[in-house]
Amino acid sequence: MQGKPSKLGRLSIQLGLGIFGFWTLAPIAWLVVSSLMQQQALTATPPDFSPSAFTFQNYVEVMNSAAALGRGLANSLIVAVSTTAVALAVGAPAAYALARFQLPGSGPILLMILATQMFPGIVVAIPMFIVMSHLGLIDSRLGLVIVYLSFNLPIVIWILHGFFLAIPVGLERAAAVDGATTLQIFRLIVLPISWPPIFATAIFAFIESWNEFFFALILTRQNAQTVPLVISQFAGQYQTVFGQMMAAATMAVTPVVVIAIIFRQSIMKGFTEGMIKS
Repeated sequence: MQGKPSKLGRLSIQLGLGIFGFWTLAPIAWLVVSSLMQQQALTATPPDFSPSAFTFQNYVEVMNSAAALGRGLANSLIVAVSTTAVALAVGAPAAYALARFQLPGSGPILLMILATQMFPGIVVAIPMFIVMSHLGLIDSRLGLVIVYLSFNLPIVIWILHGFFLAIPVGLERAAAVDGATTLQIFRLIVLPISWPPIFATAIFAFIESWNEFFFALILTRQNAQTVPLVISQFAGQYQTVFGQMMAAATMAVTPVVVIAIIFRQSIMKGFTEGMIKS
C-alpha cells in the first residue's frame, strides 16, 4: 500500500497545478479584460489599466452591428450540431463494429482512421475546395458539415472504439443467449451504459466544429460564414479594432464555456470511465 505523498510532494503537485491553471486561464482573462478597454488604452505601450480606460462601449458597438455576428452564431450552431449528430450516428456503430467483430483488415482500418489526423489542413484544402466547387456546395452550411465530418468522424470512431473495448463482453453474450440481435444489443445494452463517453465525445466534436476557422475561411463567402470568420473581420486593412474583436470573441466563446461548466462532471466521467474499466 502506497503511503501519502510527502509535504514537498504535495507542494510540488499544487505548484504544478497552479502553473497549469494560470497558463490555461490567463488568455481567457486577457480576452475578457481587453474586451472592456478602450482602443487607445489597449494599444498603448504598456497598456493603460487605469479605471478610466475601461468601458462597455465595445460590447455596445458589437451589438449595434449584431446582424453579422448573429448570422455567424446561427451558422456555427447549425453546422456544429449537425456535424456532431452525424458523426455520432455514423461513428458509434462503426466504432462498435471495429471493437467487437473480427472484421477483415480492422487493424489497418483503425490505423488509417488515425492517420487521417496526421495531415495538416493545408494538404487537403485544395482538393476539398475543388470537390465542394463541383458539388455546388461553396458557401453552404451543408458543405461545411461534410468537410467537418472528414476530421470529426475519425476522432469519434477512435475515441469510442476504446470505450466499447472496455465494456465487459459477458453482458452482450448474456443478451445474445436471451435471443437479442446484434442491433438490439447495441441499442439496448451498449448505448445506455456508454452514455457518458458518448456525451463527452459529442461535446468534443461540437467544440471542434464551433472553433474551426481554416476550412470555413476557404469554403464560405457571405451566407455560411461562421462566428470565427465574423470575428476576424474586425481586423481591417488599415486598423484592427481590438476591443470590439475581443468583445465579439468573448460573446462567441461564452456558450462553449457555459456548456463545459454545466456538463463538466459528465465530460470528466466520460473520458475517465473507459480508463477505469480497462
